[in-house]
Amino acid sequence: MITVRHTESIRLPLTDVYGLLGCYQYDVLWRTNLHELVQDAPGLARSGMQFSQVIQLLGQAMTLIIEVTVAAPNRRTACESVGGPVRLWEQRIFERSEKGTLVTYELSIELKGWQRLTAPLLVSQLQRQVKTDLEAFKTLVETTPNPLVELPRQLAVRASLTSPSTS
Repeated sequence: MITVRHTESIRLPLTDVYGLLGCYQYDVLWRTNLHELVQDAPGLARSGMQFSQVIQLLGQAMTLIIEVTVAAPNRRTACESVGGPVRLWEQRIFERSEKGTLVTYELSIELKGWQRLTAPLLVSQLQRQVKTDLEAFKTLVETTPNPLVELPRQLAVRASLTSPSTS
């Protein structure tokens, strides 16, 4: 099992940060290895909610079915894979701080078979990725005026650009 984590201080109120990170569909705006994410219902994470995501891992595109296991508003979300080629667990922990919000992003992956041989390389790759991604989220929300309004617009524009044409 590989586990990596990173914590960032974000200069926004806890409720705003949770409103953005607690809604997994926004992940496509900041996670570098995420190509697609489709929730079974829109909005904030709810226990039992599922989504599929296509990620790049070990040089391959992989589709994972993820289920939310914890949705504690303004405190924590957690999810795990229930289908796909690797077992994955993730949690996001939210804490109020003097300057805004501390966010800890933790990811654990259980490799199978030949994938275990890649563990030493994958640990450093995932640690860099988790750090880079959370820093990208921080930059995105701290430099976007009114991110609770603007990020849904960015997501809608992105969806319209990637949707197949109906004409």
